[in-house]
Amino acid sequence: MFEFHISTPNPCSQFLEIELSIPISYSTKISLQLPAWRAGRYQLANYAQNLRNLTIQNPQGETINSLKTSKDCWEFAASTPGTYKVKYKYYAAKMDAGSCWVDDQQVYINFVNCCFEVKGALNLPYQVLFIDKNYPKTICTLEKSDSGYLANDFQSLADSTLLAAKKLTNWKYGVNETDFHIWIHGEVAFSKGDFLKVFQKFTETQIRDFGEFPEKEYHFIFQLLPYKHYHGVEHRKGTVITYGPAEKLSDKEALADLIGVSSHELYHSWNVCRIRPIEINPYDFSKENYTDAGWILEGITTYMGDLYLLKSEYFTLEEYLLEIEKIINRVSMNFGWKNSSILESSFDLWLDGYQEGIPDRKQNIYANGCLIALALDISLLNHGSSLSEIMKIAWLKFGLPQKGYRQYSFWKLVERVSKNWDSKSFFSKYISGNHSIIDLLKTMVSELGFELTEKENDSELTNLLGVVESEKKIKKIHSESPAYYQLMVGDQVLEHGVSGSKINLSIKRINGLELKLSFPVQKERFYPSYKLVVIQETELQKTWRA
Repeated sequence: MFEFHISTPNPCSQFLEIELSIPISYSTKISLQLPAWRAGRYQLANYAQNLRNLTIQNPQGETINSLKTSKDCWEFAASTPGTYKVKYKYYAAKMDAGSCWVDDQQVYINFVNCCFEVKGALNLPYQVLFIDKNYPKTICTLEKSDSGYLANDFQSLADSTLLAAKKLTNWKYGVNETDFHIWIHGEVAFSKGDFLKVFQKFTETQIRDFGEFPEKEYHFIFQLLPYKHYHGVEHRKGTVITYGPAEKLSDKEALADLIGVSSHELYHSWNVCRIRPIEINPYDFSKENYTDAGWILEGITTYMGDLYLLKSEYFTLEEYLLEIEKIINRVSMNFGWKNSSILESSFDLWLDGYQEGIPDRKQNIYANGCLIALALDISLLNHGSSLSEIMKIAWLKFGLPQKGYRQYSFWKLVERVSKNWDSKSFFSKYISGNHSIIDLLKTMVSELGFELTEKENDSELTNLLGVVESEKKIKKIHSESPAYYQLMVGDQVLEHGVSGSKINLSIKRINGLELKLSFPVQKERFYPSYKLVVIQETELQKTWRA
């Protein structure tokens, strides 16, 4: 068994001091791999940049040489039997749901950031020892051992979190055979009773549709911060969610955001943590793990997370439609679907998935994926099934036996339960193809008794010329607007106005050039906003929201 001893002798420095003990029974070469990324964010994080002062001692306590073979992998020769000790410092100074943070109030560790994997030891356990009387309240999602916390293997260790603090609020509720814990570090500005009631109901509803919960214990770990923040990361035995400012959670709208991300992360307990594409089952934290299933991982989860708040009656129907409306309006501002399918955009997460990127290059797997999931759900409902039924089948076929799926094997589940529906056409148009999902939803939502209508953009410049500005700077230009050929992203808008049948602009370019331009007002309008409203209750709607 490998053993990590973690301490914080100077919390204000924000350095963790870590010692890894490696027992060796025969002469061998040891490779130590620090993860380059973490589950839930398909982007290289290069955690080795936070590491310093690495030394290795042999069983006699002598410092021995090591060789760095990549940016985050070290090797050393273990020439004699005994326990070797790897010592280093890790800078824990990033507060989000997937990182590490140390200060005089808490020690917060996601082990995937700072713990080495001993390569080649796939099924050997790791023990973590952390004892600091300055932080008496502790939650760790690893199993407790006699002296610390135990992970069966590195995959389990990398999926786990520790939070030790001077003050920590703990609430609990139960569903069937599972205890659900809520841990809060920070100010609580909302009702405990109301909060637990909401969590109880959406948890029960998700478990009802999957048929079971995978764990006997699950932990919601909340970092409620005094500054603006919003983030969540899924784990098999829990989730970490950061939100701020905490005082804002006395407002219903802000609290709905926190509840929304909580439902989203709970759904990940099945979808991603267990129902997982073969390309990331198991994770290889040393390099990029490419998959085209991002729309399943995050698009379906985004859709289902909010849908279960409707099914559990936290959202009214009007409140739920407002959430979908926001996503539709977000997607409508980007034409990445014309240039990249959702499969291609999923694969390219490692390239630019977490940044704005160049204009109209890609789809957003969360937002576009959510709308694809909605359209898919309506199609399935029309043929006697539902997306929740598909996900239950996926749980039984892939998640429960821990068997990775491929894109085609997941879609086979859809084809089998909807034999009278042309699912291949849907796939070729909206998943592997470049058709507008919003155009499809305009016709489909009527089957649920809704209407999706267009309204001219409130911004005169955006509506008439397809120019999106923020703080007087041009951020986006519609490719079908005449302005696309004369204006540039980054131009500063000095003034603009409509005179007769013309739009007049004065702009200043980054090269210092000032220009006065005039464009004819055309019949075409750009970047409309969308409104999603209830027209009537239909039988399909009743089935959908049940």
